[in-house]
Amino acid sequence: MLRYISIKLFLAVIAICSLSVTRSTAQTQQLSKPIIVGEHIGIDGHECDSTKADFDLIAETAGENGLIIAIARFGKGEFTRKLARRRLQNLRDYLYSTRSINEKRIITAEGERVSGFGRVEVYIGGRLFMVFHMKRNKDFFSGCKT
Repeated sequence: MLRYISIKLFLAVIAICSLSVTRSTAQTQQLSKPIIVGEHIGIDGHECDSTKADFDLIAETAGENGLIIAIARFGKGEFTRKLARRRLQNLRDYLYSTRSINEKRIITAEGERVSGFGRVEVYIGGRLFMVFHMKRNKDFFSGCKT
């Protein structure tokens, strides 16, 4: 029942976003296919600079008013909800702290399990923009020095 309500809420948010978000120049130049990061090898938390560059691209594409929706999905062998929350928090913290994106413009949710690598899907303006394939039980920045 809770899963049905969360899916319904997510679809409502997508519908509202696609109607109410003003499109910036970066959004209209958006690719028709999503960018896939770590498709064959997965992200293990050691590619700090490229991950930050991907997060910067998300912020630039969203522009000044774009809504960013991130959905974490478990992959094979992943079970703890803390993992999904950490992945989403990595993205949220970077966009908020480093790129000064208002927290109200960043929506995060947990989605259905997928086969293979876990995923974090990023939607901008209601359209799938980027998909991160995550190695089992790894975060975006687990091997980075701060």
